[in-house]
Amino acid sequence: MDRLYAWVGLTFLSVVNIGAIVDQFDERNGKQNYALATACVSLIFGAFLTASNIIDSLRVRFVGNTVENSIAAAMLAMWVVAIAFIQSPENGFATAISGEGKEMILYANLYFFSWSTFLLTVYLVGSSFRDNFQFGPKFSQWTLLFTASIVLLSTSVALREDICDNADETTCERTKYAVGVGGVGIGISSLAVIASIFGIMGRILEIGMVVLSFVLYFFGVVFLTSSSGPASSMGNMYFAVWGGCFVSFMLMIDSIVPGRGHGTDSEQERTGVDEENL
Repeated sequence: MDRLYAWVGLTFLSVVNIGAIVDQFDERNGKQNYALATACVSLIFGAFLTASNIIDSLRVRFVGNTVENSIAAAMLAMWVVAIAFIQSPENGFATAISGEGKEMILYANLYFFSWSTFLLTVYLVGSSFRDNFQFGPKFSQWTLLFTASIVLLSTSVALREDICDNADETTCERTKYAVGVGGVGIGISSLAVIASIFGIMGRILEIGMVVLSFVLYFFGVVFLTSSSGPASSMGNMYFAVWGGCFVSFMLMIDSIVPGRGHGTDSEQERTGVDEENL
C-alpha cells in the first residue's frame, strides 16, 4: 500500500497531460502523438496499479514484485523520451528560447504536469526496486539526484550556445559552470546508485560524495539563479539546480546525522535491527 498514492498521482497527472496535449495541438506531429500516447499508457497502468493496491486478489499478483517493477520501469522509459520531446525548446511544446537566449515557459499546464509525471515515475522506479530488491535505503534519493543532474546538464548544453552568443560573459561562464555541475552530479549519483544496488556504500565515501554534491549545487543556486545567471527565470535549468540542491542537502543530513533521516529508519525496519540494542 506504500505506493498507492503514487499510482493514484500518476493516474491524475496523466489525465491532465492528456487534456493539455489535446488542448494545445489540433493537428499533431509524430513527437506530439508519442507524448499523447505515453500519457494514455501511463493513465491505463496508473489506474490498474491503483486498483491492484486496493483489491486484495490483484495486490498479491501485481504489487510488490517484478510485475510492478516492470510496469514502473516501462513508464519511466516512455516518459524519458516524452519529457525530452515536451521540454525541448526546439519542439515548441512547453518551452521556448527568448531573444536573450534564456528559457521561458510557453504552456504552464503541460510544463509543470509533464515534469511532475516524469519525476513521479522516477520515484516509483526507485521505491519499487529499493523495496522489492532490498537496495540501499537512499537508492530513491540518489536516483532523483541523478535525474536532476541529467536535466541540468542537458538543458545547459542545449542553451549554452544561444546564451553565450546573446548574453554577457558572466552569464556565459555561469552556464559553463552549470554544465560542470550537471556532469559531476551524474558521475557522483551514478556511483552512488551502483553502490546502493550492491550494498557497498561506506559511510565515509557517502559523506564525501554528498558533501561534494551539496557544495556544487549550493554554488550552482547562487551563481545560476542570480540576476546575471542563466537560470534567473523559471525553466528547466532553474528547477533542476534547485532540485539537485534540495536532494543533496537531504542526503547530507541523512548521512552526517545517521538515524535522523528516512533512509536509516527504512533500513532498520527492513532488517529488524536496532543499533542501540547491539
